[in-house]
Amino acid sequence: MQSKVFKNVKILCCCAMFMALSAIIAYFCKLFLTINTSFRITFENLPVILSGMFFGPVAGLLTGLGSDIVSTAVSQYGIGGINPIITLGAGSVGLVAGLFSRILPVKKNSIPALLITVFSSHIIGNMVIKSIGLNVFYGFTLPQLLPRIPLYLIIGSIEFFIIMVITRNKGITNAVEKLKK
Repeated sequence: MQSKVFKNVKILCCCAMFMALSAIIAYFCKLFLTINTSFRITFENLPVILSGMFFGPVAGLLTGLGSDIVSTAVSQYGIGGINPIITLGAGSVGLVAGLFSRILPVKKNSIPALLITVFSSHIIGNMVIKSIGLNVFYGFTLPQLLPRIPLYLIIGSIEFFIIMVITRNKGITNAVEKLKK
């Protein structure tokens, strides 16, 4: 079975697992690491970034969109609580990771390229688009949103190190390459 976005069923299943993993991480972070609505410590973007890096920008976009929808649906807000701008921000995390990993030599374990990929994803998806969603839908002001900048710099740094370890692991990279065949 082939599609234009997912080269085979194995990649589709792997992206679905990344989506589920992201939603699970988000669920537990919402339970235990929420400071307020605009300030939540979470690593839900890690699987979305990996999906974009491993399988391309469209796969990353769909993984991010799906994970945000599932995450919101199982939260206290339910499916009616979906904020389309925040969902777009989640999708853009995977899209940007996929685009930058194609443009920059991330596969060659270039630390600067990996830094640019991870932080560009967070800057565009979380610091800009999701913050706009929080402002438009919930009325958060700039002073309320500014703490998101250092928050995502810290989260991005931690995710960068985890992604660096993952992308340097020969077993994982070989398995990803086999999925693509």
